[in-house]
Amino acid sequence: MKKYWGLIRCGFLESCTYRSNFLTGMLANFIQTAVLYYVWQSIFHYQETVGGMTWDLMRRYVFVSFLCNSAFSFGFEMDTAKKIIQGDIILDLIKPAGYRGMVFFRMAGNAVMEFSMSFLFIGSLYLFVNGLQGITPCRLLLFLVSLLLGQGIKFSIQYLFSLLCFYTENAYGVVKTREVLTNFFSGAVIPLSMFPAFFRQGGHLLPFQGIVYTPCSIFLGTLDFRESLYAMGIQILWILLLWLAGSLFWKKASSVISLYGG
Repeated sequence: MKKYWGLIRCGFLESCTYRSNFLTGMLANFIQTAVLYYVWQSIFHYQETVGGMTWDLMRRYVFVSFLCNSAFSFGFEMDTAKKIIQGDIILDLIKPAGYRGMVFFRMAGNAVMEFSMSFLFIGSLYLFVNGLQGITPCRLLLFLVSLLLGQGIKFSIQYLFSLLCFYTENAYGVVKTREVLTNFFSGAVIPLSMFPAFFRQGGHLLPFQGIVYTPCSIFLGTLDFRESLYAMGIQILWILLLWLAGSLFWKKASSVISLYGG
């Protein structure tokens, strides 16, 4: 376990040294959120409810989804893809620790600073615009647990997609495909409750909703206590399934390593 603590420390120091990477990503998310905020404001100017949501509820949803998207970046996909394509991944295979474990704990170190800054900035912004409306200690605790579980799902999905680079050199395309799927089906852009029935049902069968939509629903109170526990149980189930899928995919993918220039 000592080696993993070292990785957490390295990840934290790395995030402090290259904090501009996180700040740039957060700025991009902020711009997207600001655009969504004013788009929804314009829509609700003409209608009191859209898809069963009021402007008051949608306004809070936009801020909470911003937090869910920005709290943990897990920006390791391109790094992993580069290692796979160039053949440097072989150096990680001979280390006395599993590759996924090394990536996870290094990203956990990164997350310490990222989450602290995101929670402080977005939390302050939320309180300035919305006040304490609807916030209770129990709901906040459930939200934080669900948020962490959602990031576990996010990490597992990113890990699976990064392994696709064993079969293609188009790492950028792989990453962008994952981002589009995640943003669409997680509810980061549009709440799943507003989707047409076909897409809504499909979204509920995929793990992406656990990243944004589930934590947001818990925080906003659209799920009661029992429903929140059930939703978090689904999140845990997806983490286990994705973790297993990652193990099987890694075993298969690493057996076809082809070294490019190494």
